[in-house]
Amino acid sequence: MGSPWSRCTVPVVLLSVTCAYMTLTMNNVLLPGDAQALFKQSLPYNVDNTSKESTIHQNRGEEEDNDETYMVREKSKKLNLQNKNVDHTPVLKRTDLIYKTGRWGNPIVIKEYKLLFFTIPKVACTEWKLLFRRILGLPEWPKDVPLHDLHDPTINQLPYLSNFTLKEAQEMLTSDEWTRAVFVREPKERILSAFLNKFVEEPHFFVGKCCRIQNNMDHERKFCMQKQNESDFVYFLNRTLDCRNPHWTPQFEAVDKKWWGQMTFVGYMNQVAEDAEHLLKSIHSSRGTSAWDDFGKTGWGSNGNTAFMVRDTAHHATNAHDKLKKYYTPCTEKFVESHWAHEWKHDIFHFEMFHLFGEDEYMNDKECAIK
Repeated sequence: MGSPWSRCTVPVVLLSVTCAYMTLTMNNVLLPGDAQALFKQSLPYNVDNTSKESTIHQNRGEEEDNDETYMVREKSKKLNLQNKNVDHTPVLKRTDLIYKTGRWGNPIVIKEYKLLFFTIPKVACTEWKLLFRRILGLPEWPKDVPLHDLHDPTINQLPYLSNFTLKEAQEMLTSDEWTRAVFVREPKERILSAFLNKFVEEPHFFVGKCCRIQNNMDHERKFCMQKQNESDFVYFLNRTLDCRNPHWTPQFEAVDKKWWGQMTFVGYMNQVAEDAEHLLKSIHSSRGTSAWDDFGKTGWGSNGNTAFMVRDTAHHATNAHDKLKKYYTPCTEKFVESHWAHEWKHDIFHFEMFHLFGEDEYMNDKECAIK
């Protein structure tokens, strides 16, 4: 016979196993919620220890998922932040058209009013340069000096963008403190104005630019001069394609594409007096006075008592807009609409397309001598 303790071992072990089994069974299946909770409280040990290891593994899995989700979310945040921080502001380069040294069409800088003005030939740029000279305190343009010289940067004494450092010029081109202004003109009107002024009234201009002897072909030069003597509008239009000049090439070519979006003021030739007044009233000197009050509202015209850009101050007496139908035909109008099409599509210009003739007057391309 064994000791009393050995006789108790089996019943104790059985009792423990039985209790553990009952506990697990009641914990997982048999007891409803409230009874199960009361039963857990009555036990001297934590019945959830049996599932502790599986719970830890489950939590680790959730943590791993959370870490992965967190990393994806943070990466997405960084990408969004980078996209928000992308600077789309154009950067000026020495090779940019508007910064080329000595170019006649470079923007003019009027520092006193923080104005950067982009001039375009055949859009009243003569008047603007006369105004800028007056603002700068320069003497009136001598009557015995051709107005043509007013456009020469080596003569007119005006400050151009290319006279400043890249850093200074970049500031003028992008700062909210600066006004960047340009005046544009309806394409059909501008082309006709160029024809009347540079082909008819100033024959030496077109002859000198476009009637040169090429490949020893003197007869071509003679033919060119003959057409000029005849004031042949069709010939002029055809020659604009191979004899390019800022007076008739598309206006958008006067400024690098990337800088058009930086314009803060766009005026129009057909309402130049009103738009000029608006611009000059919007810019102010360091003294707080507007350019309109200082230099625009009077002192112009033949008697010196009218405002800037009123009709009698303009030197472009060709009145091209009133003569459109006199010079254009359905074919030449279609020619201009085709070769200057981007002028009407430009994001900044907003020109409205109009037609000079009725629908039944327009011929097909085969019937037109100019295409």
